[in-house]
Amino acid sequence: MIIVNVRQGFHINSHKPLDRFLVPTVVKFDEREEIVFGPVVYPQPKLKPFSFSTNKVSVYEGKISIFAQAKLCEGISVESIEVSGVLAYQACNDQTCFMPGSVKFKIPLKVVKPGEPIKLINKHIFQEKGSFAGAVHGIRETAERLPFTSDELHAKQVIERGLPYAIVAFFLFGLALNLTPCVYPVIPMTVSFFVAQKERKKRDMFVLASSYVVGIALIFSILGLISGLAGRQWGFLFQNPWFVICITIIVLSMAASMFGAFEVTVPSSLMTRLGKSRQGAIGSFIMGLTVGVVIAPCTAGIIIGLVGIVARLGIVAKGTLLFFVMGLGLGLPYLFLAMFSGALSRLPKSGMWMVWIRKFFGLLLIGVAVYFLVPQARQIDDQQGFYLGVLAIFGGLLLGFLEHGEGYTRSFKTIRVIFGVLLILSGAFLVNATLQPEPPAMDWVYYKDQSIEQLHKKNRPILIDFYADWCAACKELDRRTFRDPRIVEKSRAFTMLKVNCTSPDERSARLIKKYKVSGLPTVTFISAKGNELNSLRLVGFLGPDEMAKRMEEAL
Repeated sequence: MIIVNVRQGFHINSHKPLDRFLVPTVVKFDEREEIVFGPVVYPQPKLKPFSFSTNKVSVYEGKISIFAQAKLCEGISVESIEVSGVLAYQACNDQTCFMPGSVKFKIPLKVVKPGEPIKLINKHIFQEKGSFAGAVHGIRETAERLPFTSDELHAKQVIERGLPYAIVAFFLFGLALNLTPCVYPVIPMTVSFFVAQKERKKRDMFVLASSYVVGIALIFSILGLISGLAGRQWGFLFQNPWFVICITIIVLSMAASMFGAFEVTVPSSLMTRLGKSRQGAIGSFIMGLTVGVVIAPCTAGIIIGLVGIVARLGIVAKGTLLFFVMGLGLGLPYLFLAMFSGALSRLPKSGMWMVWIRKFFGLLLIGVAVYFLVPQARQIDDQQGFYLGVLAIFGGLLLGFLEHGEGYTRSFKTIRVIFGVLLILSGAFLVNATLQPEPPAMDWVYYKDQSIEQLHKKNRPILIDFYADWCAACKELDRRTFRDPRIVEKSRAFTMLKVNCTSPDERSARLIKKYKVSGLPTVTFISAKGNELNSLRLVGFLGPDEMAKRMEEAL
């Protein structure tokens, strides 16, 4: 067992950070012929927000215990043995991350003969889990399932409290989904369907409504089954901006339909086949399946923690059951809506008020599209181009294919299709351009084997930016400060030097040591005469205003 004490106000990254650029905490044992080491078992991390990251970070804080099992080879006659190794880590505070470090350790162990009495140390730590084996087994189970997102950890806690508790919790989750934008498109579908059944008795209406709800729940159980069998596919899909754009375009198209741009009709052949069963329980069940197909993909992005934990734990049967229960919770309001649909039938007959209602739901659907699109746009520098590209794709689809006006000639229909295709392609090109990383706004020199003396040109001062791929504050500095027009203009009077500290080579390591870089990002200024301006040195993120002042002073 290795006990690690992290100083208050600091943290180290967990063994499996959620961000692939962050440096993990790793224990490595030195190999010895007389001992064989088992896998290292790391503790459960904490998920905490920090100013340098937009997402929660998986970290260790305070006092943590790292376990490992080892086995002595047969025939060992020594009375003691020393286990040695290294703990590699990266420490951060709330503002910045420091250079990755390491600590060597040595653990002296006494070798006893079988049956010889032993004295246990750190017994209180092992007793927290019941025994040494229990502690290692329990922590290993946790480690094998890392890393969890914050949503997955909450869902995991619910499931681990027992099946009855999980069933109640998932039912309430489903009920709460009725407060999300995903259900807006199906409300008018539900109302119109059950208003058509208004002549039936209460008992028959209850059977129809129950079949309707079971249809919704069945689709959700399929979602749980797929999650248990296939992993976190839904989560990865909703991380893909093009998938989110497709969902947004579909929702906007439904909104356009509500505003009268076109009508969605069921093929007459299908209506003929379902005509007889449409009035019965089978028809209600099929309608529930339809509604479930509309809602499930949309809600998967919202309940991704539940989807992800079912996938990670591989609980196929239990996951299917829990998602079925969640579907029942989602469908419960529709049960009441169906039972009291007769009251809706007493409303005035179709007229302008129905047109107003359709437009109201169309407005809600636009809100759904914004709900999905805004989180993606926040991660993009050129948000204006991104929104215009999505608008062009939707406009091309609507004007070129979906909208059907009266009196269109054949030649005009051809022209509008061509126009729609060109608009869609232009929008896709514009969106794709915004998704590509922007080139540097200023002329950087990337440090390789140059000397600082070689970089002095025409008595120009040097600005050195020490950065790393795992440094979130470094990326924020590049995105906000070094793209500011004032900074770009002032940079023309400097030699702008970047030093990559992700995996520094020998020359870069010497430069890092020379300028005593302890945290990233570090920005230091070298005068035209070759002297470091220590008063202008900064560690961590600095906004454009303060950076401009330092650059002006350096000049």
